[in-house]
Amino acid sequence: MTVFPEFNAWLKAHINDFDAFTLDIDGVLLLGGKPVRGAPEMIEFLRRRHKPFGLLTNDGDRSGPEKIELLRQSGFTFFEEELTSCSDGLVEASRHYGLQDALVFIAGSIGNPSYAAKAGLRETRDLKRLPECRAAIIADGCYDWQTICNELLNHCLRHETFHLLVPNPDELYPGPDGRIVIAAGAVARFLRQILHHRGSTLEPLFLGKPHAPIFEHQHASLERRTGFRIDPARVLMVGDSPASDIRGARAFGYRSALLLTGITQRHHLPPAPDAIPDWVFERY
Repeated sequence: MTVFPEFNAWLKAHINDFDAFTLDIDGVLLLGGKPVRGAPEMIEFLRRRHKPFGLLTNDGDRSGPEKIELLRQSGFTFFEEELTSCSDGLVEASRHYGLQDALVFIAGSIGNPSYAAKAGLRETRDLKRLPECRAAIIADGCYDWQTICNELLNHCLRHETFHLLVPNPDELYPGPDGRIVIAAGAVARFLRQILHHRGSTLEPLFLGKPHAPIFEHQHASLERRTGFRIDPARVLMVGDSPASDIRGARAFGYRSALLLTGITQRHHLPPAPDAIPDWVFERY
């Protein structure tokens, strides 16, 4: 697999091949809360060329305003309408399962203002109220995994119609100082494995990349903001994760560029057949 040295130089030569861009955030724009070297120049170039773009993130524990403020503190200027979070999918999930005004248990952080409230859900973090809940949202952030997972496991075994909603399907994400952080997707798959071992057929509902709903939401936003139809084949997804960014982009019909600036390094290549990007770049 060919790895090109610099994405920004390549982009300048191929900018007219694309009508719009979709950008991952963590590992592509930010790493450990700091801008990835070369990322601000890329954003400035896209704005100067009047190329529409959207930010697509599996960070579901920060609300839109919180994520935009975090980016601002790191030196980026973005607008909330340019951002699509995996937790935006709670609106569609709530409608699909008829959960409007239902009580849901929250494990982790779901943003402030809350994405759950935005979806018309009532929230609790009190495990004593779990029997009243119709669903649980497994989010990222710090919480007592052992206690909550044990309670959710036993509750799901007794209630097959219970729903596990997982905004972030990722198993890990890049943290500060090159460290890896366990993500909500890994917790949900751990629960699913034990549930299936005990004979349950319950499946978590994953909302973010690589699953289609977040790409559909993002593409509709691009077309709404530009006022014209955009051919997915003329959109470039730029990400650092073959499993979420590249696999999701390929399935949706986007072209894809993998940057080795986040969780993926050269020794991880090549990725799975359905997650092979069109281009790979060492850096910006």
